[in-house]
Amino acid sequence: MKGMSFQNRLLTGVVLLVIATTATLGMVGIHFAGGFLRTRFEERMNFLARYLALNAELGILLGDQAMLERLAVNLVSEKDVVDVWIEDRSGHIMVRTGPGTEELRREAVAPVRLSQEEESLLFMNAPGRDRMLGQVRVFYTAEGIDRLLRHLQALYLIAAMGLGTVGLVVFFFFSRSLIAPLRSLVAAARQAARGDLSTKVEGGAIPEIRQLAEAFNHMLTSLAQSRRALEETYQEMIQQKALAEVGHFAFSVAHEVKNPLGIIRGALDVLKKPEIDMEIRTTMIHYMEDEISRLNRLIQDFLDFSRPRKPVFKRIDLNDLLKTLVERNRLEWEEKGVGLHYSVPEEECLVRVDEDLLSHALLNVIRNACEACEDTGDVWISASFSGGMWKAEISDNGAGMSEEARERALEPFFTTKTQGTGLGLAFVDRVVKAHGGEVVFTGNLNGGTTVSLLLPGGRV
Repeated sequence: MKGMSFQNRLLTGVVLLVIATTATLGMVGIHFAGGFLRTRFEERMNFLARYLALNAELGILLGDQAMLERLAVNLVSEKDVVDVWIEDRSGHIMVRTGPGTEELRREAVAPVRLSQEEESLLFMNAPGRDRMLGQVRVFYTAEGIDRLLRHLQALYLIAAMGLGTVGLVVFFFFSRSLIAPLRSLVAAARQAARGDLSTKVEGGAIPEIRQLAEAFNHMLTSLAQSRRALEETYQEMIQQKALAEVGHFAFSVAHEVKNPLGIIRGALDVLKKPEIDMEIRTTMIHYMEDEISRLNRLIQDFLDFSRPRKPVFKRIDLNDLLKTLVERNRLEWEEKGVGLHYSVPEEECLVRVDEDLLSHALLNVIRNACEACEDTGDVWISASFSGGMWKAEISDNGAGMSEEARERALEPFFTTKTQGTGLGLAFVDRVVKAHGGEVVFTGNLNGGTTVSLLLPGGRV
């Protein structure tokens, strides 16, 4: 029943109700009709027996065998009567028309008594005379009444089937008028779930279904109005958020560009003086080159974050990629007093990634770790594969990060550095998420921070 539709449940319930009602009424009717017919049948046989006893009185008195046989044969010609016995006072069978009692079904017995008129004529009302002359036994079968009852049962079965069929047909068309509006309501609800709120539902002829359809149409109208209001509010929020981000972005750019420009302008002012010597000139030029490089890196960070490109995936050995990046940056940072150490498995770990984006993200994390060491420290880089995940860990022994800094490290424009845009780790998080991975920060027991990059992949 759980998987049946409402219409099928209704039809099944109606059919079962009709069958149960018809069966109950039929059994009760057949029971009473059968009892009534059997009672009337037995009364008829008892009447025939009494009638024969009344007519056989004179034949028994006179001992007229021929008369008694005629009476018995006439009675046997009645329907359902199969044998007739006429016995005298002593129980001797004077007349028997059938083969015997062993094949007979039932019997009706009536005594043959001496009537008052014959007694007056024969014995002149002599006292002490026995009025009992004998008895009549009428044997009969109930096959006829049984056939009639079976015929009634067959008629009842046909009537029940016909009534059930008629009820099924009537309720089928009735249920269609009930189910059709409900199906239309379900279809409209599915269209509304897909976003089409312009659909309308017809109520049909049933008042309750019509009220339900009106309530549903009113709900769709309210939803459409709410959607328009929500879209307008959402657009306003997007515009406000965009303006806020643009303002924040402009403030960050202005703040970060202002210091390098100030240094470059100061250096230019010094270079304009004719009396400066070559050593000071060289120093000022070096300052300008450093600040120009800083501005270039700043602009590049803004461009990378503000214009994300769609990843182009191809199979890359992540272990080999990490080793190559460490070797490429080791000489630069060792000259600055930072030691880079790595432990990367020799076996291949082929994963579909965007090599350029992932390389840029790994370099950002390695550069942050090296900068956290403040020119005297070490950075440890390792890679492993477990549980279907490739993990790269970059640890440093610098000053470490506070709990708040670790929680906000991936937010755009958040930074604890005196010189920085706060976009490097936000870019790393965007790249790693584009590859279906995540970035995790943990504090080291001996100081410093460990940044873990987890990427799903397979080992080959």
